[in-house]
Formats: sequence, C-alpha cells, structure tokens
Amino acid sequence: MDNLTNHVKFIHVSIRIPVSVKARIDKDAEHQHTTFNSLTSRILEKYTTFDTIAEHVNAIPVNALLFAGILEDAYVEHLERLGKELGPKLIKPTLVFLGLQYDIEGLIRNYFEPMSSCSRWYSFAVIGSGPNRKLMFERPHGPKWSAFLKAYISGIIKAATGIEPRVTADDSLVTVYC
Repeated sequence: MDNLTNHVKFIHVSIRIPVSVKARIDKDAEHQHTTFNSLTSRILEKYTTFDTIAEHVNAIPVNALLFAGILEDAYVEHLERLGKELGPKLIKPTLVFLGLQYDIEGLIRNYFEPMSSCSRWYSFAVIGSGPNRKLMFERPHGPKWSAFLKAYISGIIKAATGIEPRVTADDSLVTVYC
C-alpha cells in the first residue's frame, strides 16, 4: 500500500460520491492524521490491488482471535498440505484471469506486496537482487503459520517458475531464495 510515493505520477480526477461517504472518509482521515485525498488514494490502491484478488478467490475476513484458535487446533501436516495444494490452485488462475503477470516479478508486485499491506498474513520485503535475491515474509502467528506459509509460498512460486524454490522458516520468518 505504500506505493503512493514521489516516483508515482498523479492525475486530477473528479468523481461524485454521496455526502455520507465523504463525511466518513473525512472523519477517518482526521483520525489517521492524513488528508481526504491521501486516504482516498490509499482506498483506491487497496481496491485495485488486494480487494480485486481477495474477491476473486472468495476470501473471508476472520477475526484475529478466531484465526488464532483455528491455528491452535490445526495439525502442522494439514496446514502444510493445504498450503502446497491450494496456493497454486488459487493464485495462478486468479492472476491469469485478472490479466496479471504470473512469474516471480508478477507475484511480488501483484500478490505478495498487496497481501503484505492488507491481509495481516505477513510483512513482506525483497532483499538483494538477481541470484542473491531473498523474499522475506515476517509473520506474527507462530510456527504453525510459518509451516503453512512455507508450503503455500513454495507451491505458488514453483507453479509460476517451474522450479522448487529454496525456502527456510522459523517461528517468525519465512525466507525464499530466488
């Protein structure tokens, strides 16, 4: 979501919105110590990146305590199997259907970064470049979630590149070497 930086070109657009929506955005902007324009740009950025993909894969928002309870009762082996099987089945068709690039660069730009900004699954960073590039997924949900993410991300990258990536995981960090 932090894609709205100085290197991005902006245009002026006029739109009509209900007075009640304008009032809610103004109130939220004030609480966030930002402007109407900045918040509206972030809302549109989120819609065009994360929300479009989330809608296509039928994502369901889950309360953090409920999610933690589900993870606590899940077996690591089941989470790994789900990640490996479902990651490619969900993400490849979604990106292809939406006309988005399905290779490592496209995954970074169109999936990993928006998910990082909006889903609370992980915080994402790319370290280095070329053959020394690492994709870092820092996550707050414990070792079971790390195991799921490791399998999920590996499956998605393998489906996109045809190559099994080298992936390591500990309690708070999943690292993909690519």
